[in-house]
Amino acid sequence: MTELMSMFTAGFNIGGIAAMIAGLALLIIVHEFGHWLAAQMLGFKTPIFSIGFGKPYFVVGNWRGTEFRITPWLLGGYVALPEMGDESSAKEFMKANGLETQGFVYQRKAIWRRAVVAVAGVTMNIVLAVVLLFGMFATTGVPTQEAVPNTVVIYNVDATNNTIARDAGLQGGDRVVSIDGKTVQTIDDVRNNLASHPSKPVVVVVERTGQNITITLTPTAEGKIGVAMGPQVRQTFKEVSVGEAAKLSVVGTYNGVTGILSGLGMMVGIVEKPANLPDGATDVHAIVGIVQYGADMFAQGMAPFVMFLVMISLNLAVFNLLPIPILDGGHLVFLALEKVRGKPLSPQTQGLLFQIFFFLFMALLAFGLWNDFTKPIGK
Repeated sequence: MTELMSMFTAGFNIGGIAAMIAGLALLIIVHEFGHWLAAQMLGFKTPIFSIGFGKPYFVVGNWRGTEFRITPWLLGGYVALPEMGDESSAKEFMKANGLETQGFVYQRKAIWRRAVVAVAGVTMNIVLAVVLLFGMFATTGVPTQEAVPNTVVIYNVDATNNTIARDAGLQGGDRVVSIDGKTVQTIDDVRNNLASHPSKPVVVVVERTGQNITITLTPTAEGKIGVAMGPQVRQTFKEVSVGEAAKLSVVGTYNGVTGILSGLGMMVGIVEKPANLPDGATDVHAIVGIVQYGADMFAQGMAPFVMFLVMISLNLAVFNLLPIPILDGGHLVFLALEKVRGKPLSPQTQGLLFQIFFFLFMALLAFGLWNDFTKPIGK
């Protein structure tokens, strides 16, 4: 409950939350626009383009045979594509949405056409990431980090092996001011001062959010307390040409995708987690935590906010390509099976798989929401 209250009271800013919600809406619109555009170009029916799910919904307008809707439940969106499924499902969908009077004639499209439509949303999320990075690099410059002289900051605190620092109350982000009354300017200052107090209590003064905090702790016999340290860094921006901005935006997007894939590998245990990676770096989070963290980034400046939107856009792209029936990647799996078998899976089988993975997805969402309140991002 304490974490929940802190998320909505300490540092609460309506402007940042509104900006993040608008940013998420943009990511959803871009993703669904990719599906809609590809479907329109390849001759698919697109009776509904909805931002959000369920009812009530508000009709924004009609264009090119599509009814554009928006709902209060902005947890995603969809473009209705009856021809991506079987004929009976298509007719049921049209009837359920009052669209059967439009003279819809079902036509099973070629597998390659359906595959293009399935990946179009993911493609647009990647394109958006490139565009956002290019815009920032070309106008503001490329963010770079430079060390602040004569500073030592605790990057992260060991929470599993050596918990001395954690138990004493040290936190990631604390700047070490002094140890045993001696001013600290380098990492060697910290190491030497701690080593001079093996298994003995020592007073450490750190700066946290502009205030000095005094902490007493006892290092190990080797002078260790279980922290990763380094110089304090500050962000600057390096001006680049338009061509260089374009190149770096593509490289940055590629690095973002590979980083997300590595993170997924760590979550499922097929990629080893680096020793210097903070605990919780691969935690699953949901909409509450994402919005709150995005609001924090917005408060820090436009560059951190844009970078966060880029990472969310790339996460959406990678996540949607997972071979799960309720996602775009699931459509690709069904299409691949149809190609191999010479016929699609039965509607009953597809429906059963959809229901199973839908409930698994809801469980994952609930787990993410739990993390939002118990282990806020960046806390």
